[in-house]
Amino acid sequence: MKQKFMVISSFRKIKHFFETLSTPENIRIMFYDSLYQALPEIDEQCIGVALNQDHITLEDLSYWHSIKEKFTVPFIFLSYHSDDQRQLDLLKQLFSMASSAYEMEREQQAISLSPNVIFDPAGKVIWKQGHEHMLTMMEFRLLMYLLTAKECASTIDHIIDRVWGVDAFTTSNTVYVHIRKLREKIEDDPSHPKILVTCHGIGYKLNIFPKNLEVVSCEETTALH
Repeated sequence: MKQKFMVISSFRKIKHFFETLSTPENIRIMFYDSLYQALPEIDEQCIGVALNQDHITLEDLSYWHSIKEKFTVPFIFLSYHSDDQRQLDLLKQLFSMASSAYEMEREQQAISLSPNVIFDPAGKVIWKQGHEHMLTMMEFRLLMYLLTAKECASTIDHIIDRVWGVDAFTTSNTVYVHIRKLREKIEDDPSHPKILVTCHGIGYKLNIFPKNLEVVSCEETTALH
């Protein structure tokens, strides 16, 4: 199933900007004149919303708040008169993140995180000791990113940039919450993680790769969270 990216704008220049933009094969760009029109299509397959309107009304803000309560969808507020290159760079970052996750999902049948924990990218599900644990979209993106990072530890800022992309409202606390929830699904004991470990003073990494397994878990040092 293709992922969706919503463009909310009545300006022809903005629509032309996206029509000429090279996008990965797994992403479909959808155009709407208002946020209200796009509401029925915004779901967990939506990777982002680009909003360009002259006047943001209280009703628009109400729609935005409703969407953010249900889904962790990055919003990009585009300016008709701003630097096209800056906007293009932000979009490329978001599309690249979605494309990388798609390629891993398509290529991998199942990934063993430990002898009794299996990650099924296609189903966005964790199988732990025979029990099924569905991942939310952001838990899935977080796990996919950590898999692409392999043995490298990722800082909080880097995780925000690569997983949440251009959503300026994401904070370190949001990352901590998602790390905790992901650990609850993949760890035998989330309080003493062995798979998604904390590297003191650096960030997080998955302890499932050969290089990592040769050394003592970073979690044995003081944890970030």
